[in-house]
Amino acid sequence: MPFLPHLQRHLQRRFCQTLYAHLGRVEFVVHRGSKSEQQSSNPRLSSSSSSMGGYTVGNIKKAYGIPADLKASNANSLQMVWGPGTFGYSIRQLQAFKDQQCPQLDMEKVKFDTGNHGHVGDNYMEGNLDTQMISSFGLGVTTLVSNTNTSASTEEGEGFGQAMLDFLTELPSRSTLPQVLSLSLGSLSAYSCDLLISEGIKAGHTEKEIREFLQSQRQVCMFLNRDQVRRINTAFQLLGLRGVSVFGSSGDGGSHFSFQPFSGGAIADTLNKISCAYAIPVFPTTSPYITSVGGTAWSGVLFKDSSKPIAWSGSGGGFSWEFGAPSHQKEAVSAYLQGTSDLPPSSSFNASGRAYPDISAVAVEGTSQSSPMVAGIFSLVMDHRLNAGLPPLGFLGPRLYQVMARSPGEAFESVTSGNTKTSCETGFPAGQGWDPVTGWGRPKWPGLLAHFGSDEATAVNIAV
Repeated sequence: MPFLPHLQRHLQRRFCQTLYAHLGRVEFVVHRGSKSEQQSSNPRLSSSSSSMGGYTVGNIKKAYGIPADLKASNANSLQMVWGPGTFGYSIRQLQAFKDQQCPQLDMEKVKFDTGNHGHVGDNYMEGNLDTQMISSFGLGVTTLVSNTNTSASTEEGEGFGQAMLDFLTELPSRSTLPQVLSLSLGSLSAYSCDLLISEGIKAGHTEKEIREFLQSQRQVCMFLNRDQVRRINTAFQLLGLRGVSVFGSSGDGGSHFSFQPFSGGAIADTLNKISCAYAIPVFPTTSPYITSVGGTAWSGVLFKDSSKPIAWSGSGGGFSWEFGAPSHQKEAVSAYLQGTSDLPPSSSFNASGRAYPDISAVAVEGTSQSSPMVAGIFSLVMDHRLNAGLPPLGFLGPRLYQVMARSPGEAFESVTSGNTKTSCETGFPAGQGWDPVTGWGRPKWPGLLAHFGSDEATAVNIAV
């Protein structure tokens, strides 16, 4: 979505707020901008808008080969979404979504995990979208909507990292764990923020003014430091060992931004130049223990062709500066780097870093839509496994890359059109097989169930 002038953004925001207040059912999620802009950043498409473009739950399931009436049947199937601050969901909005797009959605199976139910704010919008997607694509699975910290600092600033670490440290101690956890929220990684600061100092700004500017931006730098990021990464590893498959949104700013370019004078201009000169990864999706989910759309302008997927324009992707590439993805990533022309300058990214995303799904409302969507689909796979007496999958990375190497195109369909450059001059282009735009591509249910619903077809060493 193009970067709109301030007035247009403000009018769009006020219009959506008015609809929200009167109808109680309009869903949108904003791109984060300056706090001083009164949260007037670009709204993504509403659920009703995206359905007008053909992106209904039914149409998406049909595109992926998922039977419309497929529902979980095991009482132990459990999925979760999490966020702090105002994160939560509106029962009224979920009911409206059910009436409009997913009549089979069981409202009784969607529950709050804590006494924090959320209220109007950025994360509340995220929570509503997360809840709608995971419950409609993971039909019949009990869904927990979790908010473990309502502090304002967790909504848009550095308090977020500690809230996430506290949640991930507590979760493994529970007697009952979800088989699937989806995390839509995140920001630039600690390393990315350090890079912006160090390069900004070279350009003539002070560390103090850069830090203050970054903290004035919504959900841009929300982790205290690299040590905190490493501790969160270790917590993801433990969850995988406990049988939890974690999915994370790959970001909405291609390979250069958290959401969109900065605005606000000379310092914003400097940071935009730096962001375009380097790959600026986000976190937590770059954790090697998360399945990173990018975004796709469908070809066509007025009429969308679901048989011809393309990368969504903001799909986050690239290479981590903080974490090395795990062994299971090195072959696929090497094939991409050696076989792709028009790559960004080699000095601008870490070719030996953890590459992301791993897979993708429809993200016309951002990758906050695609991550819970894919998580819900995998919940149906988990349900199938539980009914067959098999354990949950836990950490998916090794199995995913081995399946795609042995049986390319069976579980996921490659998306070959797209680029992560957004408004910058360079980015990573899409290609056949794995790429840092949409990963292995979009789900294909028959192959997904065959390769992940049973352990007979794939014998994988899942040591992490």
